Amino acid sequence: MKERLGMHPEVYGAAKSGEFHSLMTINLENGEDLFHQTTPKGNNVLHIAAQFRQVNFVRDFLQDLSRSLLLWQEIHQPDAYKELLRIPNSDEDTLLHSAIRGRCKEFVELLIEEDPHLCDIINAADESPLYLAIHQRFSDINELILCASSSPASHKGPEGLTALHAAKRPELIREKDNNRGWTPLHYVAHFGKVDAVQLLLQHDTSVAYELDKEGDSALHIAAFQGHINVIDKLVTSYPDAWDIINFKRQTALHAAVIGGKVKVVKYILGMPNREDLINEKDIDGNTALHLSVHLREYKSTRIIAIDKRVDRFATNKNGLIALDIIYAQDKMTFSRHRAIRALKGPSGIPSIQQWAVKDIKKRLDKQFLEDQPAASTTTRSDSSLKRIIELELLMAAFIATATFAAAFTMPGGYSNDGPNQGMATLAGRVAFKTFVITNTMAFTFSTMALFLQYDSSVLSVRAKAGFTIRAAGCIYIAMLGMVLAFASGTFVVLTRTIGLAIVPWVICACLGIHYLTGVFWDPDGRLALLWL
Repeated sequence: MKERLGMHPEVYGAAKSGEFHSLMTINLENGEDLFHQTTPKGNNVLHIAAQFRQVNFVRDFLQDLSRSLLLWQEIHQPDAYKELLRIPNSDEDTLLHSAIRGRCKEFVELLIEEDPHLCDIINAADESPLYLAIHQRFSDINELILCASSSPASHKGPEGLTALHAAKRPELIREKDNNRGWTPLHYVAHFGKVDAVQLLLQHDTSVAYELDKEGDSALHIAAFQGHINVIDKLVTSYPDAWDIINFKRQTALHAAVIGGKVKVVKYILGMPNREDLINEKDIDGNTALHLSVHLREYKSTRIIAIDKRVDRFATNKNGLIALDIIYAQDKMTFSRHRAIRALKGPSGIPSIQQWAVKDIKKRLDKQFLEDQPAASTTTRSDSSLKRIIELELLMAAFIATATFAAAFTMPGGYSNDGPNQGMATLAGRVAFKTFVITNTMAFTFSTMALFLQYDSSVLSVRAKAGFTIRAAGCIYIAMLGMVLAFASGTFVVLTRTIGLAIVPWVICACLGIHYLTGVFWDPDGRLALLWL
């Protein structure tokens, strides 16, 4: 009879579904030893049950040891069943490794209760059950394994990594791996396991100040990964942890900016009395604000720049402030423009280069004015103001005329009979009411602009300039009202063809966005130059 390669399908199915008693029946019916069979990866029936979280299969196995031990007749020790639980597969994974991979807490608890030594066995990849649990982020069983492990091997991982049981063995809690120089605290901070962080800190407070090969502490790692809960635990327990800097002299705020973690940036800025941290410079003289601009993390740039404690004009070793760096970047985006506005601040203070250019320009203008006759300067100023006033009068008169006419040419016309004779036929609709309100707003503000300019005709040049500015504001509002009145008036008469009715609104919205883009996003016209 040809020897079977792999596991009998019925045996595999019984283990997968957790039917231990069916497995016993299959074995008796076949009259052959089916239980020594393994899959191509060396998994026996217990491994299969663990993979598919069939805890009752192993529980039945342990409760029926008299028959179960017949499956492995060469084992005759009193604790023979423990040897069965420790049988590895081709990767040298024990049943506990498989249960951890299957993420079944009840299965793990059962195995550790029956054989705690399973916690000390490592597989071919040098992974202990504890290391594997941490790597799988299966934190529910960490403390259980910590309490059960009894050998130094139980903390092992690949490349010399240590695991959480270091909290139970203080001599190992500061042990670093061979690759990055991370301690267990670095790893749990990386994964955001705040309970594990607390457990480690309870046993050795100094581990919070341990640095890896790049000089990063657990606080740097947590900030880079965005784990606010871990950061809060570290700095609440050890407030001076904020002062830890890496080999590049970067703080946790630098790390948060580099990692692009906006929420962490907000959290750190929300800490009181941390001006020294917020404005701390790294080895290149860059503050967190400089780095956020350099890395194009513009959300972080805005958040940092609007904080009143931040020195927006701090220079790095190249003599540049953050605004200089962002102006040197080519690609214009909306987020970049918002960052520029935040960096300028409410006072609109420019960068060093811009300040120098404007200062030179002022000096040249002053020199030019000094060389010109006083009468020439005054005449040029009066002429410019006069042109502005004429333009405003023209626009205000046009808007007032158009809106006055629209008030008596109602959309939909008037009712010719009945009790509502002479009334607007569409007066009850919301869009019609919107038309009336916005049209009235346009007429009122345009008329106000006309009155302002009329009154300014008898005033001094300085007073005229003030009235002209107010009239300009009225005209802006009047134009907005006229556009909205047009859109709502068109909508009210085209309600039944809704697709066509919303077209004016869409077009008006697009024009508004285009205008705002020019005013707020690209005030210098840099984007427009790209099209030339």
